[in-house]
Amino acid sequence: MAANAPAGETCPACKGFGVLETPEGRAVICRCRAAGLAEARLKAAEIPQRYLNCKVENFDLKRPGASQSHMRASLIARKFIEEWKTRDRGLMFVGPVGVGKTHLSVAILKTLIEDCGVRGIFCDFSDLLERIKATFSRTNPDNADDVLAPYRDAELLVLDELGALRPTDWVRDVLYGLINTRYNRQRLTIVTSNYSDAPVRQGEEKLEDRIGTMVRSRLYEMCDLVVLDGLDYRAWRAVKV
Repeated sequence: MAANAPAGETCPACKGFGVLETPEGRAVICRCRAAGLAEARLKAAEIPQRYLNCKVENFDLKRPGASQSHMRASLIARKFIEEWKTRDRGLMFVGPVGVGKTHLSVAILKTLIEDCGVRGIFCDFSDLLERIKATFSRTNPDNADDVLAPYRDAELLVLDELGALRPTDWVRDVLYGLINTRYNRQRLTIVTSNYSDAPVRQGEEKLEDRIGTMVRSRLYEMCDLVVLDGLDYRAWRAVKV
């Protein structure tokens, strides 16, 4: 395979065209362009700076409070990456705060973007709602449909902190529109939530209370449930310091 050309020089393999022809006659992207394309896809994925180094390989399985659920979730993440091309269901990581749900979700997204050319995007649902609300201003040139479009269309969406906001009719309508569109288009979605289907303590809200019956129903079909438990890793690190 051709090496990347030094900056400012023409690639000797593709002669600057960015495309090579295989012995079978197929056109493939030259290595000199592949790195740039991967970098552009990663930038477009809107992964928060804090999570840019997340990998399945650096998911800490020996941290205090880690359980068998962490090992199982890590194996499921690896399998998801390996089986990406044949997957027809996403994942829903559920568990208390600080157990690694976002880490594993971003690790999957980042690996598939960099290694498989997947068009993926990260979405904090609370941030998305704030961006949509901002379009209500007369001085904002964007509209709600423009804001939602990248999340509806992405090959892979990581929808983080689902259910974090107090549900209102408007919040549920926005969420239903997004999930239902991806459901109908058969797009893969990875979800994280602190809410489960069976609350641990009496009086706690369950996931369906936070996101609505119709959205939960679609997620049953769209995602395999992955339950994580254990201690809040952030709290443990704060005490350790």
